Amino acid sequence: MKRAKIEICCGNINDIVNIQGLDYDRIELNSALELGGLTPSINTLKEAKKLTDKPIMCMVRTKTGDFTYTQAEKEVMYEDARLLLENGADGIVFGFLDDQKRIDVEALKIMREITRGKELVFHKAFDLIEDKIEALKILIENDVDRVLLMNESGEELFDAAKRIGEYMDMFEGKIQLLPGGGVNEGNILKILSLAKTGQVHGTFKETLSHDGLEHIEVSRQRVKDVIEILSKED
Repeated sequence: MKRAKIEICCGNINDIVNIQGLDYDRIELNSALELGGLTPSINTLKEAKKLTDKPIMCMVRTKTGDFTYTQAEKEVMYEDARLLLENGADGIVFGFLDDQKRIDVEALKIMREITRGKELVFHKAFDLIEDKIEALKILIENDVDRVLLMNESGEELFDAAKRIGEYMDMFEGKIQLLPGGGVNEGNILKILSLAKTGQVHGTFKETLSHDGLEHIEVSRQRVKDVIEILSKED
């Protein structure tokens, strides 16, 4: 049996240095993970490409808070996506909602055209949508490759994973689903069993302190441990 894929959520270049040489499968590259993940700089992407040959999916998000954007903010994100793709991104991670917390279909269509030929991933904004079945149908109709589901409506983690498994039964082969949020060494096997996705997303972070200031980084040891756990399940 093929090992489940592991996507590592990275917030800076040091995170990628930390996991060099490990057998993970894909990176989601952000800035400011402490703020939920924002658009990384072009130079961070360029340096990341020097350090790994793994696929790099780049977050496109201009602000913290909600996922409803003004037209000016959308134009910035469209151009960010173009520039990231021109500089080596293998795909774009995004999420546009309207005032009713439904998918902003017009913005989705524009982003799909910008990223045509590369992967397009709808991120944790999905968790705020009430009618998730209808949302998945819209994403499938617009050729979105994957959806990151962090924790559906605040459900208990394993209940959320079970619901992802139900979506997989409904839509398998039409769109990829990627469970994340709270995934760790102790629960990853059960989450994968319930969600039936064959892939998982995590930061596997540790909190470090320097001069009294704290920051988070991806832990090399934790990533190694997760890879070992999954490899034993092959």
